[in-house]
Order: sequence, then structure tokens, then C-alpha cells
Amino acid sequence: MKVFNMFYSLTRIVTQRNNSFARVGLRLISQNASFVKEKNFDEQIEQIKSIDEHNLKDWATFKNDILSKQGNVNQKNIDAVILKYTTSLKKYDIALSFAQHLKSKEEELSLGTINSLLNLYYEISKKEKLTKDQIKFILDAHKSLYNKYKVLEYSTCERLLHALCAVNETDKALKVLSDIHLTTTPSHSAYSTLVATFFNLNKKKKALELIDESIKNKRPLLENAYGAWIDYVLRKYKDKNTIHKYLDEIYSFVAKNCAVIPLNTANKLKEVYDTLNWNAGFARIKKLDGQCSCCRDKLDCLTLTNDEFDKLQRIVKEKLIVGSDLFLKTSPEELKSFTDFVDKTAPYDIVLDGLNIAYGVGMASHTHKMKFLNQVVDHFVRQNKKILLLGRQHMMRWNMKMMQQIMQKTKCFFTENVSQDDPYFITAAILSGPHTDIVSKDLLRGHKFLLKDESLIQIFKRWQWQHQWMIFQNPQKRPSIQAPLKFTPCAQKKNNTWHLPYEQEASPVIAHVNDGIPDLYSWMCLRTNK
Repeated sequence: MKVFNMFYSLTRIVTQRNNSFARVGLRLISQNASFVKEKNFDEQIEQIKSIDEHNLKDWATFKNDILSKQGNVNQKNIDAVILKYTTSLKKYDIALSFAQHLKSKEEELSLGTINSLLNLYYEISKKEKLTKDQIKFILDAHKSLYNKYKVLEYSTCERLLHALCAVNETDKALKVLSDIHLTTTPSHSAYSTLVATFFNLNKKKKALELIDESIKNKRPLLENAYGAWIDYVLRKYKDKNTIHKYLDEIYSFVAKNCAVIPLNTANKLKEVYDTLNWNAGFARIKKLDGQCSCCRDKLDCLTLTNDEFDKLQRIVKEKLIVGSDLFLKTSPEELKSFTDFVDKTAPYDIVLDGLNIAYGVGMASHTHKMKFLNQVVDHFVRQNKKILLLGRQHMMRWNMKMMQQIMQKTKCFFTENVSQDDPYFITAAILSGPHTDIVSKDLLRGHKFLLKDESLIQIFKRWQWQHQWMIFQNPQKRPSIQAPLKFTPCAQKKNNTWHLPYEQEASPVIAHVNDGIPDLYSWMCLRTNK
């Protein structure tokens, strides 16, 4: 019996090993098959990408060559794929040749092919005027698509909207825009293309209405919208002072929404100012004091008005106290205890995000975390600040002696370990009043979504820039404390000079931590000769 058991065990081991080898073999075969399939798919696409007028014999032969290879390009999607890649590579003559080939066959086009043709004609319209046949295709496609499908899906709507803008059919494009809203939010490109079309047709009022809608839907303007807006001003007005007045409208819009203009828009403004013999330069803003490298003037600190802070305070109360967000990981009893505590002990000069600061040292011991936190507390104690420390109860077990030292120097509130402490941190600071600062490395991005109104988001950003201290660990393992900005890094006008941030293609190669401050290396300094 013992011999039999030994034999049985040995057989199992061998069988398991063989099964394991089999599984590995099957996996390798599967991976290899996947690799071959991907390789063939790449060969199909590469052949389409490499096409030009010189190596093309006829379209029927070319398509058969593609389909003879294994891959994801098949009889149903090959027309759309050829149009997609020839258009994306800007091989418009070849794409138009293929479009003509499709029309000559007088066969019903697939939805994917129609979308690709609509995209092709939109891209061509940026360079030259569309032909009558191309315009007819767009209008016929609009009619036939709605007759067939009644409600169009998102990608078809987007393609159709852009193509309709190419032929200035703004009423039809607006209807398509409303259809996109049935399922999702229209893209940045959809809004900006329609805005640009209205400016091109000198319909400023409608363009501005659409701009307001796009901003409410968190769709900042793209360069085509800004470009058309600038061209509208230059086309409509000839007097320099009048041009300056209406360019100011664009800059005021950028400032109001704390927007960043595209690089091509910045270059266009530079050209306009050079033509008008005004001063336009690309500048850097000094982080220490907000000084412009061109004009040597300093950006202002755009402090919140009493009304703006009251509005922010009211929203925080509604969203984080009365609303549901804070209750996700806390109890009504703890919330009541917290609000009572703030009522009794506020106002504060500083609110510390204790856990965030302690974990700024990384994977260190609890003793080192407490030491680091204590050093931050001492920094503000030396400034005679009234401090509120917010933490979690498990911190009390880290180093009781050191925690007692900290508690003697601050007001403290410790939430349950399962509580969501960030809302407490923000709420305590804002309820404390307009002069209270916060200390945390958290960029607080997760809380901006609670402020649905874009103007409220901008108010919150400004408050954060003016009140948030950042804590980092220096090479000596001690706190490096970064004070709030002395200026507001948003577009602003001072002494008849505009400073506008713009998007650079590539950020400067400079080693720095993400401290939530926008790029200070890509700004425009715009001055007239008034």
C-alpha cells in the first residue's frame, strides 16, 4: 500500500508538471498568435499609410492587396480606414481620389465611411473652398442620416457638426449640438468650431452666447475660436484705439475665466501687435513676487471681495456640511461635534492638515513623522499664530509624548480613523474667516468638482493660491515651507499692460515638485503706446 501511494504521488507530480508545461505552451502559442495578428494588422495599416500617387495602380487592386493580409481591416471597414489614415496624414489628394472612387461605384456607403468623408471635407475646408459636389455631399449626408437614424450617436454628430460648420450651416449645426447633449457633453472642438463659424459670419452675439455655454460645460476655447475672434475684431475695426478696446474684451474673458490661451493664439497676438507697432513680448513671471521679465511690473494679488468670500463660505456650508459629501465616511454625531468645536475655538490664523504633513516624510517611522509635524507647528508658533491641527485618532498612538507637546501649542481635533478628513480641513479654514491660511501638500483637486459653477471654481482657486502653505522635506530631512503666492497667476491688466498665460508646446526641463502653481515660464506681456 505504501509503495502504491508513493507511485500515485509521483504520478501526480509528473502529471501536474506536464499540465503546467502544457499551460505554458498554450500561453506562448496564444501570445505568439496574438503577436502575429497584431503584426499583420500593423502591416495592413503601414501599407495604407505608405500609399502615394506614384505607387498606386488602381484602388481595386490596392484594396485587394490589403484584404489579402490577415488583420482587423476587413471588407466592411476598409473604406473608412483608408479615408481615416489618408486624411490624418494630410494626404488630401489621395483621400479625394479614393472618395471619387467610392462615388463612382454608386454603392451605399457605410456609416463609418460617411463619417470619414465628413471629416475629410472639414479638414480640406481649412485650406481651401469646398467644391459644389463636396458641399452637396455634406448636406445630403445630413438629410439622409437623420431620415435613417432619427437620433445620431455621438461620433457621427461630432463629424456632422464640423462638416456643417465648413459650409456655414449654423442652424443645422446648432441642432446637431443639441442632439449631442442628449447623451453627453459636446467636445471642446465642437464648441470652438461653431463659435469660430459664428465669428466668421460676423454673428458676434451668437458666438458670445455659445462661448458662455461652452465655459459652463467646462470646455475652454481652442485656438480656432480665439483666432476667429481676433480676425473678427481686425476685420470690423480699423482705428487702433477701437481695435485695442475690442481686443480688451478677449483678454477680459481670459482673465474672468482664469484661462490659458493656446500657443498659436499667443503667436497670432504677437503678429497683430507687431503690425500695429505695439509692444508684445514673451515673458516669465518671477515666483517670488510676480515680476514680469519684460516690463518689470508685478502682477497683483487679486484678493477675494467680501461678497466672493461670503459666497464661497455659503457653498462650503451647503456642500460639505448640509450636503452628502461629508457624510460618505463620517457620522452626524462627529460632524456635530466638529462644527461645535469650530464655533467655540475659531477664528484661527492657520489650519494644519496633520496627517498630510506627517506623511510628507514618506516611508519613515512614526516618531520621525511626529518630529516633522512638530517642526512645522513650531514654525508657526514662532510667528505667534493661532493654530488648529486636524488629524486622525490613530495618530495619538504614534508617539504620545510628542503628540502632547504639539497639543499644548495648538487647538486639535482628531476625526475617527474611517472619517474623510479633507472636508473637515477645508471647512474649518473657510468657516474660520477670510484671513485663515491652510497648510497641506494636497492640491485639493478632488473638491473643485463640488463647485459646479465655473465662477465658484475660479474663486476657490484664487482663495487656495492666496492661503495655502506647502510643506516639503528638504535633503536635511527638515521641513521646507513654501508661503502662499503674493500674486494671482491669472491673466490681468495693470498700468495699461495685459499679462496673459499661454500654453507652451513643451514645458521647460526644470526639476521641481508639483506645488499647484501654474506655469510661470509662458506668459505674454502686451502693451499699447497709449
